[in-house]
Order: sequence, then C-alpha cells, then structure tokens
Amino acid sequence: MKTLLSTAVAAIVALGLHTSVSFAQDGWPAKPITLIVPFAPGGNTDLLARTIAPKLGEKLGKSVIIENRPGAGGTLATTQLATAAADGYTMQIGDISTHAISPYVYKKLTYDSIKDFKPVIQITSVPLLLVVNPQVKANSVAELIALARAQPDSLSYASSGNGSPQHLAFEYFKKLAGINPVHIPYNGSAPALTDVVGGHVQMMIDGTAVPQVKSGNLRALAVTGSERAKALPDVPTMAEAGVKDYSFNSWHGIFYPAGVPDDIVSKVNAAVDEIIHQDEVKNKFSDLNIGVAGGSPAKFAQFIASENEKMRALVASSGATQE
Repeated sequence: MKTLLSTAVAAIVALGLHTSVSFAQDGWPAKPITLIVPFAPGGNTDLLARTIAPKLGEKLGKSVIIENRPGAGGTLATTQLATAAADGYTMQIGDISTHAISPYVYKKLTYDSIKDFKPVIQITSVPLLLVVNPQVKANSVAELIALARAQPDSLSYASSGNGSPQHLAFEYFKKLAGINPVHIPYNGSAPALTDVVGGHVQMMIDGTAVPQVKSGNLRALAVTGSERAKALPDVPTMAEAGVKDYSFNSWHGIFYPAGVPDDIVSKVNAAVDEIIHQDEVKNKFSDLNIGVAGGSPAKFAQFIASENEKMRALVASSGATQE
C-alpha cells in the first residue's frame, strides 16, 4: 500500500511539474513576444495591456513587450497585424472599433476582420454611460428625451470621433428614443468629456466618465449594458430607464494573425483567462467600469461574428464614414 501511495504521489508531482514547464518544453516561446496596442499610451486599451503583459510574461516564461502603434483609429496597427508572421510572437489587443466597427466605417480598409485574424480571448465587456452636464435640466432618461423633443435644436452630444463606439451608441439611443440632438465629434474621449464638463456640449455616451460622475462634474442617467455598473450601482440601465431593447457594450480582446497554430492560441487563452480572473485584476478593472469576460477562442470568434453584424447595421443607419 505504501509503495502504491508513493507511486501515486510521485505521479501527481510529476504531472504538476510537467504542467508548469510545458511552455518551455515544446519550444514556444523561445523569445520575447510583442503585444501591439493600436492606440496611444494612457487610454483604457493601453492600461489593459500594461496590466496583463507582465503577468502573461511570467506565465509564458518570456517577456511580453508592449508596442504602441497609434494611428487611423487603430486600423494602422491592425492592418500590420494582419500581415505579421503567424509564429505566435506578435499579438494585439483589439477592440470593438478595430475588429467590428472600422471594417464598415473606413472606405479603403485592407483587412478582413473575420478572415485575417485568429481570436484568442475576449478580455473585457465595458458598459458605457449616458452622462449630461449638471446644467441640463434632466435627472432621468425620460426627462432627457422629453427635453430633446421639446427643444430639438438646442441639444448636442459629443463623441470620440465619427464612427466611434460612442457615436454609434448614441445614434442607437437616438433611433430608439426618437430624438435628434446634433453630433459633435472630437479626436478622442478626453477632449469630448472636457467639453461636456465645461458645458460646451450637453451630453455624451462614454465608458471613461465614472471619475467625472463621482466627482460631480457630470450626471449619469443610464448604463448602456444589460446590467448595472458595479462602480455606479444606483444608475439604471437603459432598459430600466424605459429605452426598451437597448444594449450596447464596448469590449477588448487579444488577436493573432490568421495561421497561428491552435496549440499556441490555446496556451495564451488559458494564461490570459486565469490572469483576468485574479481578484487583483478584476477589482482594478471594476473601479474603472471595466468588466472581465474570458472564455474560449471559439466563443470569442462567435461573438466577433455577431458583433460585426450588429455594428454593420448601426454604421449603415448612422451614415458614419472615414477615408
């Protein structure tokens, strides 16, 4: 009995050792990995990368180097990823813009958001916030809709750019609510929010407004997702506020170029899934109104396909275009 027990324990220990070094044994990764961020440093996508990269490097046994490649709304870096070597050493954090909206907004985009990439894992699901300047005489979505109908030429809304998630989310709201405030596009969320806080524009839908709401600079009327935001539990969802069938979440995920071996994709998927579900990471993201997702590559691929269909329709109805 003692011999059998010793043998079993030895086998379990050996299995654990095998699991912990499996990345090194099969030869990948043999060198540092590049994680492309298609936007400038300082935004949410960059924050996600800088939270995940060092932890992923520890799990894989090689450094994960962040490389910011901003330009053309993230499409420049995404185009480069599509033609990168399919060896597992170049990956990207993409989002709803790069892989679901831009293909229908940009007239001359050269990548196919479905065929040219291998989805690895969905990292986040980010509900946005409908916020107004405190001077706007509306304390609820219903009051805002009534105000917009009564004064159709006096209200405007900001976005981070033509064809951005913020733009499409508000256009979706306009369609369902039957209102028509004027769209004022900006070059990014920060200047747009600054002008809403300053009262130059009355309102906006955005995912980075939580600090401004908590400080009292903006008033939050609704959350665009299907659930209330943990960071602002008293703010109702759009559906709870009376806008039926409204649901719009932004998201981020990791992508490889098409052709990367499935075993590498599976390893990165498993490592990142474990990282984003660590309490430290979940709590950090939750404070910023960022929910974690996770799941298999196949699940992410199905999600991307459905998001492409949804965004295609929203872009068409909004008329958004970019050169």
